[in-house]
Amino acid sequence: MQTIKASAGARTGYFDRAEWECVIKGPQPDLDLMRGTPLESVLQGRNADALAPLFETRIRRTEFRATDSDSQIAVALDQGEVDTGQRRSPLCEVEMELVRGTPAALFHWARRLNEVVPLHLATQSKADRGYELLAGEKNPIDTAGAVHITESMTSQEAFQIIGRECLRHLMANETATLTGNSEGLHQMRVALRRLRAAISVFAKVAADADTQKIKDQLAWITGELGPARDLDTFTEEVLAPFRQQNPKAPGLAHVCRDFAKRRAQAHADAAAAVKSMSFRSLVLQVAEWIEAGRWTQSDGELLRQQREQPIAAHAAGDLTRRLQQIRKQGRKLRDLTPAKRHKFRIRAKKLRYAMEFFADVFQGKKSAARRKAAVSSLKGLQDALGALNDIVAYERLLSQVAPATRRAILGPQKARVGELERSAERAYARLIKTKPFWP
Repeated sequence: MQTIKASAGARTGYFDRAEWECVIKGPQPDLDLMRGTPLESVLQGRNADALAPLFETRIRRTEFRATDSDSQIAVALDQGEVDTGQRRSPLCEVEMELVRGTPAALFHWARRLNEVVPLHLATQSKADRGYELLAGEKNPIDTAGAVHITESMTSQEAFQIIGRECLRHLMANETATLTGNSEGLHQMRVALRRLRAAISVFAKVAADADTQKIKDQLAWITGELGPARDLDTFTEEVLAPFRQQNPKAPGLAHVCRDFAKRRAQAHADAAAAVKSMSFRSLVLQVAEWIEAGRWTQSDGELLRQQREQPIAAHAAGDLTRRLQQIRKQGRKLRDLTPAKRHKFRIRAKKLRYAMEFFADVFQGKKSAARRKAAVSSLKGLQDALGALNDIVAYERLLSQVAPATRRAILGPQKARVGELERSAERAYARLIKTKPFWP
């Protein structure tokens, strides 16, 4: 059986892959049967000799049927390995396909199975695993991918595309986080921030009885990952440089040992949260909510109109509102308390994410140039405010350290406050001078 599969993506859905399947006479590919598929343009007239096997998957499949009065699910348990000839990796996964019923039924059965045996929702295909093994990447880090939204889409379609990409980004960095990789944990936090920002941007679209529960659970896992990220940043950006410059500072060795223990424990706590039933259930719940949540089916006229509103109109309205808030609240940046400055930074971050989400909605060189300038200004504003917020966090982390050592470590950081405030003001000034890239 010859099968050609396209990669899954945020546009089509992370569980959907276009396939072209046909029976062939032997073990070698039949290129004539590849005509009319995306692979035809890749091969560009080459013959079968141009193809070579890179890896092999050996799988034992056991099939079941999960059935109730409303649905039937085809369940396949695949156990085996991926083999490149140089490396092997075990593989054990459950694939569930809807035969009869609604998509919600598919998630219902997945949740039931998750209660029996720990399930880890994954979007990698067997081929993805093979290419990863071939590259020799161990616990690879994945960054946020671009989302491509066109002006012809509805607001519902746009939110689902964004939500899928954010969830894919989150899941892609779980394994690295479980091994204590600080960048993997950081990327999980970025994915969570982007997803929470998307929910805020589409608050009137994705609104149902489950929305607040989803938001609360996302806030929970964000909080579980927070201490490890704070200690990573403090150790790498403050403590390590200070120790390099002042290796014999009094009390420093004790401080470094203490923070190394705290950092290790924080990463262990983060890993425990990611491995927990609560997090596994949350990922399933979010995936179901994005794909088949009650908000996608509501018969309410207002909610239906919000879902079906062209994304260009929704995007223009949301971006305008958020930019007006930033303009108003940023006029007296230096007068903001640390708490209010933190909230302002979050608003600026959400505006930046919204601009990135809607990058393809408003076409043209002028729009692209204005968007680039606005995003650059917001990034500068976000970086400066983030650094100021970090200094406040460092003071909290060092609260139990001897005063003299605390002052020595924090001294270089506090010396930056004035320049960081000026940088934030300059970035804000550039932002408000930039014309909107939307109508």
